[in-house]
Amino acid sequence: MIISDEDLLAEARELIRAEGTAVARVAKHLDDQFVRAVHMVAGCSGRIYVTGAGTSGAMAKRLAHLLATCGMAAFNITPSDALHGEAALAAPGDVLIVFSKAGKSVDINQFAQICRDRGAGIMCVTAEPESELAQFSHLVITLPVDSAGEGEGLLPFGSTLAHGAFGDALTLMAKRLRGYDLAQMQQTHPLGGAQALARNLKPTVEE
Repeated sequence: MIISDEDLLAEARELIRAEGTAVARVAKHLDDQFVRAVHMVAGCSGRIYVTGAGTSGAMAKRLAHLLATCGMAAFNITPSDALHGEAALAAPGDVLIVFSKAGKSVDINQFAQICRDRGAGIMCVTAEPESELAQFSHLVITLPVDSAGEGEGLLPFGSTLAHGAFGDALTLMAKRLRGYDLAQMQQTHPLGGAQALARNLKPTVEE
């Protein structure tokens, strides 16, 4: 395919604008279900597992990391590992957060069903609120997909970023409800730039 430099730049800019719109749209879709999601995570008495496949799996790993950074017992488990034994970790008091755009992946749904059967709470983030996954989840967060934000209408660009934005909001609000003080990162984040920034934070009591 031959494309001029001018068209290359124009199309790239158009894509990024569309991705930005996909992220901004997440704010419009936050409602009482989001509030329930925050309380579900902040009030978790056990462990929080986050899963997904492909680009959704990348966002699952990112969310698990952010939740753990904010003092929560959060772990990323891939569907493939879960179905080879790690699903045995699920227990009452745990929460499984599932990123699945279509809610139709057999391995993800099987993992989620096992966790539910073992007493864990299931939260799914999906574009398909009528999917099989959504039907047996305790809490469904619906993030519609606009094809304009996807690469050539198919590649999961904007939808992946939307999942990340949702996860960021969930992490920060759950952190605040739990009262975790980021000044602790002086100890828990000894490497990287965040540790240097944490030195300037004074311990606070969050409401």
